[in-house]
Amino acid sequence: MDQDTKEPLLSWNFLLAILINLAITTAFFILVTGMAVYAATEFGAGQTAAGFAASAFVIGALGARFFAGKYVNTLGRKPTLVICLGLFALAGVLYLWVDSYQWLIILRLGHGVALGFGQTALTAAVFDIIPRNRRGEGSGYYLLANSLPPALGPLAAIQLTERHGFDGMFYAVMIVSAVAFLCACLVNTPEVKRRGMPIRDRLRLRPSDVIEPRAFSIALVATLLGLSFASVMTFLNGYAQSLGMSDGASLYFVVYAATMLVVRLFMGRVQDRYGDNPVVIPALAAFAVSMVLLAWSPNQAVMVVSGVLAGFGFGSLLPAIQAIIASKLRTYRISIGISTFFIMMDLGFGLAPLALGPLVDLWGFHVMYAGCAGVVVGAIVLYWLVHGKYGVRQGVARRRTRGWVNEATGVMPHLPPQPEEKDDDDTDEAPSAKTPGV
Repeated sequence: MDQDTKEPLLSWNFLLAILINLAITTAFFILVTGMAVYAATEFGAGQTAAGFAASAFVIGALGARFFAGKYVNTLGRKPTLVICLGLFALAGVLYLWVDSYQWLIILRLGHGVALGFGQTALTAAVFDIIPRNRRGEGSGYYLLANSLPPALGPLAAIQLTERHGFDGMFYAVMIVSAVAFLCACLVNTPEVKRRGMPIRDRLRLRPSDVIEPRAFSIALVATLLGLSFASVMTFLNGYAQSLGMSDGASLYFVVYAATMLVVRLFMGRVQDRYGDNPVVIPALAAFAVSMVLLAWSPNQAVMVVSGVLAGFGFGSLLPAIQAIIASKLRTYRISIGISTFFIMMDLGFGLAPLALGPLVDLWGFHVMYAGCAGVVVGAIVLYWLVHGKYGVRQGVARRRTRGWVNEATGVMPHLPPQPEEKDDDDTDEAPSAKTPGV
């Protein structure tokens, strides 16, 4: 811990990791914006097939994450990152030669697999690059790279396809993917090697190597958040058009991205200094209010205010939850914990069209967004039950209750004896921030 406090946060490797994350996320949003239109225009795909062309990427990434958490450490973080981002860049080139809808789907799935493995390796390495006592702050800076692409990617896709056709969009993806690959070759990633482990155990895939049990409960909160925010990504444009507020939807995403960019600059410091609850609970509340305002939406101003609150709420939650997961686990389990987070988040995004589409058909957008507000309220309750009530900050137990398990370390702390009872076994203090073994 003393060494951690002396290490600078903004190291060369950390900055390269941020640039890689920015590049691959930008490529994702460029393609997800233009892919459905491309499939419909070039191959005559119907709306369902065109939508699958856009979502096949996410399906490939989700499938990869079931294996990435385990095998990233087995293969090595740096080799995994370089190989997968090389394939990611190659996929960007191959879009220019796709000549059928079937090959497009195969390419989209493969492209997603490359991202799933590469992003898991990168994020796991980042949490070892960041000093332990600054993980909240570092996670916020790292995910700043995810703040701009939701606004820049769709804008780039629309402008490039209008001016230069779909080839212009694919050339842009090629350029940003090449930047990501180059940075992957330059970055140095901390490696995790468990000595004495037989090769059979390194290759065997058990359920705990897919889903990290200590991360599952908090990752389930991320599933509910992903389900709710996917309603914005999937349905907001149609909702705004039905209300005659198309400009409001555009402004929503602009203010969302701007607010998210600002809050990630300081919310991580708040988390490191004051704990998880002062960040997560207000962010969840703001996100719930954002959904309520969307369900109401009497005018464009209310829709824009909803975007600000979503930027503050959802924008603060993703780095905060990843920092919580990293703090729960030992180094060699961080990749599996981060993979668990992405699996659960992707499940929420993937289930959204299936779960929310029927609500729109039956009762309309207003009821659907009101239902999403209820889902976020459920996420608040779930967070409190699985993590918030313990009041954890950097592994320090602020509640002393017999039978309590420290969620930051996953162990049962020994508590000092109460005045009325003497117990020779209960002589140690609860784990402090300097307790090794996390």
